[in-house]
Amino acid sequence: MPQPSPRRRRSSNPADFVLTARLREPVRFTDLSERLALKLSALPGYLSRAHFDSWHRRLGGPDFTDASAVFTPLVHVELAATDVPLRMRSSFVVRGENHLAKALDADGAVRHVTRDGHYTVATQDGTPVGSARFVNVFTRYDADPARRRVVELPPHLGIGKLPSRVTSWPGLDDLLPAVRRAPDFGEDAPRAWHYTQTDANRHVNGMEYLRSMEDFVSCALAARGHDLRTLYPARARILYRKPCFRGERYERAAWFRAEAPLTVAGAFRKYGDPAHTPPAVVIELTFGTHAP
Repeated sequence: MPQPSPRRRRSSNPADFVLTARLREPVRFTDLSERLALKLSALPGYLSRAHFDSWHRRLGGPDFTDASAVFTPLVHVELAATDVPLRMRSSFVVRGENHLAKALDADGAVRHVTRDGHYTVATQDGTPVGSARFVNVFTRYDADPARRRVVELPPHLGIGKLPSRVTSWPGLDDLLPAVRRAPDFGEDAPRAWHYTQTDANRHVNGMEYLRSMEDFVSCALAARGHDLRTLYPARARILYRKPCFRGERYERAAWFRAEAPLTVAGAFRKYGDPAHTPPAVVIELTFGTHAP
């Protein structure tokens, strides 16, 4: 089976390398819907080797036993699925690349150093199945925001101080209503994150937020008369602001953003946070339709 392989483009800056991947992934039965289409929240599972293994092969994996080390958690994910019926016992072709970049503040200073990945998933005959963008930010696990922020690449990586590329991703005001009106959907009681929703990063796994929000929004839409036999999550834009941990309680809220296509923005707020505190995670869900 082909493996992710690094490829260096011409640049005088050693941090401007590009890691490319082309590989095959077998279709897993549990990832398919009743229409034999790939579920939106299952898409990242077919991209993890392309995005993470290519990086780890080039620069090594994280040491989760060292809490003072530099890590690169996801800060933004964008997913899109085509709802194309698939054949079981087949495989996907995954293609894409990831590279280093920097995000700047309003004054042009470096605010974050990132890793930006863009990928496509297709059937073996080339039919598009889905696409994704992953943005990872270099950070340290520290309560102090100043010490947490990483504005230069760690010297031990041996690839220079900063990449040349500049990047950005959606912020709170891009995903939530500009004026924080009362949510259209609210939580009856707080929920709690549990053991099976965590991962080796020692906090709640990124796709657990998506699955939880899909469930919350879908039930709310059904209560308002929408026909769930024709709706499916087709696109998601996710902004991770603060990690959540096992045992913490949280509340979900959501707002209608558009009708054509139907778009809902949802937020996870840590239970007990003051009302003015920004949410921990924000997810914008766009729904597609198919015949019942």
